[in-house]
Order: sequence, then C-alpha cells, then structure tokens
Amino acid sequence: MDILGYSLYLGGIFLAAVLGALPPLLGQWSDRQLHRFVAFGAGTFLGAAFFHLIPQALDVYPGLLTNFALLSGFMLMLFVERVLVSHRQPDGNAAVLHRHQVMSLSTFIGLSLHSLMTGLALGAGLSRSGSAPIIFLAIVSHKSVAAFSLATVFRLSELSSRRSLVYLALFAVITPIGALLSLPLMNVLTEVHLTIPNSLAAGSFIYVATMDLLPEAFHDQNRRVRTFIFLSAGILLMLGLGLLGI
Repeated sequence: MDILGYSLYLGGIFLAAVLGALPPLLGQWSDRQLHRFVAFGAGTFLGAAFFHLIPQALDVYPGLLTNFALLSGFMLMLFVERVLVSHRQPDGNAAVLHRHQVMSLSTFIGLSLHSLMTGLALGAGLSRSGSAPIIFLAIVSHKSVAAFSLATVFRLSELSSRRSLVYLALFAVITPIGALLSLPLMNVLTEVHLTIPNSLAAGSFIYVATMDLLPEAFHDQNRRVRTFIFLSAGILLMLGLGLLGI
C-alpha cells in the first residue's frame, strides 16, 4: 500500500475518535445522563473484552500464557489505581471528584493500551491490501465508541476542556502511531506476539468496567433499570459488531 493509502486510513481513524468524543465533551448533559453514558461505556468495555479480545487471543494461543496475561492486565490496573494513585481519600465532594479523576486515568490507560496494540495489528493488516478495508472498519467502529466513553469520564472528572482535548488528541493518534511503529517490524510480528498485549488490554478492560465504571454508574439508588438498559446496550453493540465480523 502506498503512502497516500496509509494516510487515508490513519486519518480516518483519527477522525473517528474525534467525532466519537465530541457529543459527551461539548454537549449539555445532566449528571444523570453522563452516568448513563458511563453505563453504556462499561457495557462496551465488557463486550469488547468477552466478544472480541479474549476469543481472539484464545484462538491464536489457547494456553496458560494467555490467561496469565489476561489476569496480569487486571492486576496491573489494580496496582496503578489502588496502590500508586489512590494514596489518599479526601472527604465530601472532594472524594467524589477524586474518584472520578482516578476513574478517568484508569480508563485512559486501558483504552490507550488497547489502541496501541490495535495500531500494531493495523500496520500488519495494511500490508495485505485485501484485508485492509475490513480491519479499518473494525477499528473505526471501536475507536469512536471508545472515544465517546473516554470523553464521558473526562466530563465527570471535571477535567478542563483544554486538558480533555489534549488527552483525547493523544488517544486519537495512538492507533496511527502503533501502525507506523509496526512497519519496521512486519517480518517479526506474528499473531502470537500480539496475543499477549491484547490479553493485557482485555484484563484492563474488565478491571475498568467492573471496578470503576459500573460502581459509578449504579451509585444512584434511583432509575437503576434504565442504567442497566444502557449497560446492556453497550454489550449488545459489541456483540453485534462481533456477529458482523467487525
């Protein structure tokens, strides 16, 4: 594939992330609506892990190493959030803000790890022009949903618009960077090499969804049925993409 082809694919992925992040970042949403978006994001995280990342990893390397990497991803996020970051617990409103900030950091790390690995896989796929459109469609559909979830937790953490845009821009370019980094490694990268980081990403997704997003989404005692519906919608979206082969 020529340079123009690479540029169009990578530019499209960047644009998908930007468009996905705009609604929660720029719209006027109530706190209740943002928490429903968090529930939807949790559903997409769980769906991506169980319908995409884990089955793909086990298909390539159905051994103990894959399961160890999966658990290691979970434990890594636990260590970062509960040992390195969450060293103090303020009271009152400050505690809520602190919890949201920790959640946004964990979400950013988990999604960034997955995006980098996706970029490496994209670089390998673009070298085979026949599979490039399918891989591109899969990444764009996931990238926009991931950016939507990330922008939502940034809003809840009351991160400034300027810093949110900086982090979202960084997230948007991580996949293209991974694709470019993979170019000199075409001859040595295999599906087995990509299985371990993808398993790590799956573990981090499960952690962020269960330990951060779901407790936050369901912390309000009222209207939990609607929150559950949004959670289920996120899961079903990932299931639908999986059934379509995306």
